Amino acid sequence: MTPDKELTDLFLEMIKIDATSGKELPVAQFIMDYVKALGFEAYMDGAAERSEGNSGNVIVPINGGGDFLLMAHMDTPSSTKGVKPQLLEDRITSDGTTILGVDDRGGVSAILYALKRAVNDKKQIHPCTLLFTVCEETTLAGSIYYKPTPEMKYGFAFDSHMTPGKFVNETCGAIAFKITVLGKASHAGISPEKGVNAIQIATKAMTTFPFGRIDEKTTASISIINGGTATNVVPDRIVIEGEIRTEQQAQGEEIMAKVIQDFEAAAAHFGGKIACSYIWDFTPYQISPEAIPYLRILDVGEKLGIEITGFKSMGGSDANSMNDKGVQTINLGVGAQNPHGTNEFILYKDMQTNCDIAYTLLTD
Repeated sequence: MTPDKELTDLFLEMIKIDATSGKELPVAQFIMDYVKALGFEAYMDGAAERSEGNSGNVIVPINGGGDFLLMAHMDTPSSTKGVKPQLLEDRITSDGTTILGVDDRGGVSAILYALKRAVNDKKQIHPCTLLFTVCEETTLAGSIYYKPTPEMKYGFAFDSHMTPGKFVNETCGAIAFKITVLGKASHAGISPEKGVNAIQIATKAMTTFPFGRIDEKTTASISIINGGTATNVVPDRIVIEGEIRTEQQAQGEEIMAKVIQDFEAAAAHFGGKIACSYIWDFTPYQISPEAIPYLRILDVGEKLGIEITGFKSMGGSDANSMNDKGVQTINLGVGAQNPHGTNEFILYKDMQTNCDIAYTLLTD
């Protein structure tokens, strides 16, 4: 199956725009020019303040903005500079030297071309909002900053790696934590007894850390450890960073409290101290089969003759931010296969289905 040539051309044009997190301005300008040529106003919000990047989110209110949104993110996980797309029999892939950029130019191009199709077909477009965010790949800064109107009730993010027709309606949340272990420096050879070894404190505390899969819905990890100055100095400062993922915020808080308690006990045992900070990078959400976005995507699947299935994910996305704001949002599969890798590709049939889903949401 070969998609509409104009859709393919749009995707190929967009992946050649190099715009990683915090550097989305060229994509933002492309989108604003594209929709303005179709007769729609677009504007950029102040998300650059939070992301410390060069662009805000691009917002396109359609017929007043409505009560639902279609969204995708403008950044790619790594550079697409010099991308050399290979158009094979059933797919588009890169030549293996860069990523292809399906995540998430596949979502952006599907939404933009669906809008153009609707205009060309002289279809009545539902009042809605198109939202193109910054920094999804890093901090979710764009979707966290976004301020939905009071009328905004639900949404559809075009961003999951899954095949079109599959979508994420349930995810975990993630706590990111940083623990600084403070000991006391001294000469490791001449007077080690005068020091308090921060590594020793951290090692003792980590013996009770719940590494890996705690249960079916919960994981924990310490992934970064930094500290020490020289082999002949008792280290007085170690910084540890990690995360806890869980479907239940209360459970996440309980696990975090226990981790802090264990580090405090280890520090007290050896005569040191700790300082800890943590935040919820994103909070969990669950969209029930009775919720409007779930029902609407089922209806779209019936109209298009494609199977629609909801899934649970242990990852986070802009959809988490939207749900945290009270905008019930599901994350639709766009078929970004092997995402983030230089062997990333998208099937032509998936590219077309993405656009068909967006078109149906806009017009039916």
